[in-house]
Formats: sequence, C-alpha cells, structure tokens
Amino acid sequence: MYSIKTRLLAAITIALTLATLCAAAAIYFSVENEINRLLDNSLRQVALAYQNVRSQDILRIRRDFFAQDESMVVQIIDPNTGAKALSRSMDPLPIADQIGFSNVKIGGEIWRLYTTQNSYGPIIEVAQPTFVRSEIALQSAKSVLLPLFFMLVLIALVCQIIIGQGFRALSRTASAIGRRSPSSLTPLSLKGLPAEIEPLVSSLNNLLEQLSDSLKAQKRFASDAAHELRTPLTALTLQIQLAERAKTEEARQKAFGRLKDGIKRATRLVTQLLTMARLDPDNRSQPLLPLDLTALAHSVCDELAPLAAQKNIELKAASDKPAVAIANEDALRLLMNNLCDNAMRYTPADGHIEIRTYIRASKAFIEVCDDGPGVPETERERIFERFYRAEGTKTIPGTGLGLAIVRRVAELHGGTPSLDAGLNGKGVCFRISFPVAGAQEEN
Repeated sequence: MYSIKTRLLAAITIALTLATLCAAAAIYFSVENEINRLLDNSLRQVALAYQNVRSQDILRIRRDFFAQDESMVVQIIDPNTGAKALSRSMDPLPIADQIGFSNVKIGGEIWRLYTTQNSYGPIIEVAQPTFVRSEIALQSAKSVLLPLFFMLVLIALVCQIIIGQGFRALSRTASAIGRRSPSSLTPLSLKGLPAEIEPLVSSLNNLLEQLSDSLKAQKRFASDAAHELRTPLTALTLQIQLAERAKTEEARQKAFGRLKDGIKRATRLVTQLLTMARLDPDNRSQPLLPLDLTALAHSVCDELAPLAAQKNIELKAASDKPAVAIANEDALRLLMNNLCDNAMRYTPADGHIEIRTYIRASKAFIEVCDDGPGVPETERERIFERFYRAEGTKTIPGTGLGLAIVRRVAELHGGTPSLDAGLNGKGVCFRISFPVAGAQEEN
C-alpha cells in the first residue's frame, strides 16, 4: 500500500528542487559571464593606460611600478632591448602569440591574459587568475541564489499545507463512512467536496442506493413470501386434517386429491417467488449474447404445445424470419413461458395463441397474442404488479407473479411491456420491446 499524498509531495519537492537547481545554475553562469565581460574590459582598460610608454620609460616604471589592483599583474616588455617591468614579484608572464585575450597556465593556475603592443614598440600584458573571477561571480550570485533557495523551502511548505487541506476532505469522508452503522444507507453529502473527490462519492452514493434497493427487495420478498405462503399452507393443513377425519375411503381420496392440488399450487407459488428473487433487483450474472428470438419462440412453442393441446388450444410461433438480438436467453425463455402460460390459463377451449418475434426501428419485439376474454382497460395499468389479479380471474388458479416476472425481464433488457388488442379483435396481445444494438431490421 502506498500514500498518494506522500507521492504527490515527493514529486512536487523533486520537481521544485530540480527547477531551482536549474535556475540557480542558469543564474550563476549568467553572473559569471557578466563578471568575465566586466573584468575583461578592466584588463583592456589597464593595458590601454600604458599605450604611451616608450622603451626608455620601462626602467623608471620598474622602479616605482605598483599594481593598483592586487588581483591583476601588469607586465611591460621591450622586445628589442629585453627591458621588462613586472608589477608583482613573480615569474614573468609568457608573451602571447597574438594580440588580444587568451588563457595561459602559470604556476599550475589558469590566468586570463590580455596582450597589446603600443605604437612605440613595448608589449603590454595584463593578467588575472581565473579563480578570482569565480570567487567574484559566486559572491555576486549569492545575493540572488540565497533568496531562491529560501523560496524553494517556503513553496514546499505551502504545497504541503495545501495538499494536506485537500486530502482532509477525503479523510472527512472516510471518517463519515467509518462512523456509519451497517444499516445506514443514506447518501453521503457532496457539500464542500473537491471536484476530484466528488465523482468517487457520487459513485459510492449510487452503490449505497443500489444496496438500499437490494435490501428493500429482500424485505419485500420475505414479506410477500410470508403473506402468500400463509394461505396455501393453512389450506394444506386443513386438507390433512380432513383426510385424517374422513370416515369413508371416498371422502379420504377426495381430501387427498385436494391436498395434491394444494401442493401443486404451493409449489408453483414457491417457484415463482424464487424466480422473482433471482431477477430482483438486478441480475447481470449471465452475459447478453446474440440470440435468434424466432428460434427461441419455436422452441418454447414445441415445449408448451402438449399442455395447450390438453385444452384444445392452438399454440404456434407465427414468425419464420430470423430476428437476432443481443439478449439473455434464459431470461427471455422465462418471459415467453410466462406469457404463454398466462394465455393458456385464460384462453377457452378451441382458442388460439400466437408468438410473434421481429426487429424494427432498432428494437426487438416479442408478442404473445390470444383470442381469450382479454383484459379490461381499467385493469391494464396494474396487471404487471406483484400478486395483482384482475377481477373475474381469481377463480382461475394463479399466483399473480407471472406478469410481474415478465415486466422485470423486460426491464433487465432496457425495455417495457405493453398491451394491445388480440387476435381478430379478441383477447389481448402482450408486446415486449427493447433496444437492440446492431440488429437487422425486418422488411
């Protein structure tokens, strides 16, 4: 585990240090160049001061020669007579090969030398050790470099304070989360948060909202299951008691028959409840893959055809053209099964049920239509609610969960269910539509 704050401070400190060192080096070299230029000019000016010296003046100058600047050495020499005057007690300066500036090595040190020859013949040389120049440049640069280094320390401290304050908001958020109880899923406040932290807290709030929905769904499922299972279990208990008290074999068989029917209804209810639990609040455990809705409709039709035949109902898949969509096969199979099962329950004998599938306007459509009694307009808004059963249908066995499952599957695919007129103007047509990426539209 590493600290972002420590890394950030280290990176800023290193960057500031490198920038300061580069600036210091640039300042020093700039000052040194300026000092060299000024001192070179001084050497030339000193040399020019002896432009009127003649050969006979060298002896006089040698007797009372002194250097006004101890850091400089002046040498005057007559190349014809060899007369020489030197401003300091030291070895003679070497005579340069050319007029102007040059660097020479004297006594193991580098000297800056300016050489000129006046119109009377004497050669004038003025020299200065280069270390003197370096010392002058360093002393001159100190007045600028010292404040620069102090500014570096000050900027580093200010950066540390600013970064510390910025991360304090993250620490406050972490503390706020740590103080929460496991059951507290209310969103965290975004007030006063930096823009960089706000997306993280917003994502966390979205997660808390999903967890809240999940817990509510679990509580709702437990409540619904307890409520819906109470009645069939009570009925099963009564049927058992009736079977135990039956005095004749006929009465006992009748009680057992009712008991079997009750067990079937309870089993179906439990199955539907578990199906809702798997779909609610969110089920993305299975990937969405290319699926031919038409082939799936024919498969569901073949599976349920024997059950439809028992009631003398014609069940068929009316579409033949492939309709490929990106979907969850198991979920859509469950949707078609529930719609067909619902249609078979309410469609009378000699009725008809059709499954239609097609792609249009970048949407996939699944329709299950029948010519049964239909659904009244007043009931259509509530028919997809859990455990809701329309008036006049409560005598037909059912749990009130089939269409709720259909709606949930449609929502998982980003779609919505709707109702329309059924076959030949009779019954009802349940239509499920959901967006399809890259699907080919049916002509």
